[in-house]
Amino acid sequence: MLLTFVMVISFGFPGSPVKAQEVKISYSDWQLAQDIWGRSLREAIAELERLNPGIKVEAEPVALAQRDVKFTTAIRAGAGPDVFALDVNPVKQYIKEGWVKDLTPFIEKEGGQQWLSDFYPRSLMPVTEESKVYGIPKNMVAMVMVYNSELFKEAGIKSLPKNWKEYREACKKLTKATKAGGPVDQWGVAFVLAKACFDLRFSVVLRGFGGDFLTPDWKHSALTTPQAKEAFNYVVDLILKDKVMPPGVTQVDCNEARRLLAFKKTAMKIGTMWSITEVSGMNPELNGWKVLEMFPIPQKEGVKSKIRSTLYQKSIFMNPNTKNPEAAWKLIKFLTDKKQMEKWFVDNNMLSCRKSVNETYGPIRQSKYAAIVSQELEYADFLPLIPQWPECLEAFRQNLQAAIAKQKTPDQALTDAHNQIEAILARK
Repeated sequence: MLLTFVMVISFGFPGSPVKAQEVKISYSDWQLAQDIWGRSLREAIAELERLNPGIKVEAEPVALAQRDVKFTTAIRAGAGPDVFALDVNPVKQYIKEGWVKDLTPFIEKEGGQQWLSDFYPRSLMPVTEESKVYGIPKNMVAMVMVYNSELFKEAGIKSLPKNWKEYREACKKLTKATKAGGPVDQWGVAFVLAKACFDLRFSVVLRGFGGDFLTPDWKHSALTTPQAKEAFNYVVDLILKDKVMPPGVTQVDCNEARRLLAFKKTAMKIGTMWSITEVSGMNPELNGWKVLEMFPIPQKEGVKSKIRSTLYQKSIFMNPNTKNPEAAWKLIKFLTDKKQMEKWFVDNNMLSCRKSVNETYGPIRQSKYAAIVSQELEYADFLPLIPQWPECLEAFRQNLQAAIAKQKTPDQALTDAHNQIEAILARK
C-alpha cells in the first residue's frame, strides 16, 4: 500500500496528464520601449505563449542608443537575452565576435533552402556569413521623405522637391513664425543627428548627392570626393546659414524628429512607412493618416548613381549563451512567420522580408505608402556590411557635430572623418 502511494505521488495517478516544466526565455528589442511597436510585440509574445503553454517569454525593452553596449557586455559575460533584435548596422560585428548563434541547424530542420526561399535574397545578405545564417529577417524598407501636406499647401508649395536645390527652397518657405510678429516656431525639417538612427538619415543626403561613406569595396573612405564634400556642406548650411532646422537639432533622435512633425514644429522628416504610425500615434489631432504623405529622396541634377536611399532591415537573433535554444528558435520562427508579418504591417505599417507577404497580402497591395516605399527599394542599398562599420559611422557623426558646433570648419571636420575612418579600416 505504501509503495503504491509513493508511486502515485511520484508519477501521478494512472491516466492523469503530466504537466510539462515551464521554460522561461527572454526577448529584448528597442521597439518594446515604444508605445505602438511595443504593444504589437507584446501581443505577439502573448499569442506565442498561448500556443505554447510550456514557454514563458520575458519582454526586455532596451533603449536603442544603449542597446549594443548592453547586449555585448552581457553576452561576453555569458549572459544576455535569449533572443534579440538588431538592425543591419552592427550585425557583421556580432557575427565576427561570436555574439550570435548560428541558426543553420534549426533552418535545416525546417527544410533548409526551401524554407528560406520565401525571404528576399537581399534580406539574407546581412545575416549570412560563409553560407551560415545567423539571423532571420523580419522587415525591410527604404527611406523616403515624409511631409505634412497641409503645411506644404499653406506655404504655396505645389510641386514636390525632386532635387536638393528645390528641397532647400521648400525648407525656407516652410520655416516661419506661425503668429505675426512672433519668433520662428515652425521649421522646414529636422534631421536626426543624435547617435540613435543617424545612419538611416544622413546617408540619404550623401547618396542623393552621388556620394557615399566608403568606396564600393568598403575598404576605404570615400569622404574626399566632391560629392561627399557638397553633401556635408549642404547639411551644415541648412542648419547654420538657412536656419531651417530647430535649435538643438544636433540632439534630435528619431523619436524627437517624429514628435516635431507630429506637433507641426517641422513640416518634413526623413523617414519611411513606420513614420505614419508613430507620428499619428503621438498626436491623434494631427489626423496623420490623412495629412502625412511621402516622396522619394531628392537627387542632385546630373547625378548618375542609381542609389539615392538607404535600406533598413530588422532581423531576429539567438544568443549563443541561451540554455533553451529550442524555445528560443520557436520564438524567432513565430515572430518572422507569414501571419505575424501580416499583423506587423497592420499594426505598424511595415513591409516584410517575406515575398509571400508583400506580394499577396491585400492591405499591403492597397497601401499608398507601401507603393511609394516599394518603388524606392530599387534605388536603395544597405550601408556597409562590415564589422568596422559602427565605429566608422560614429567617427563621421562626431565630426559632423563638430562642424555644426563650429569647433571645426566643415573642410577640417570632413578631412578628420576621412582620416579616422581610414585608420579604422586599416586595422588588422
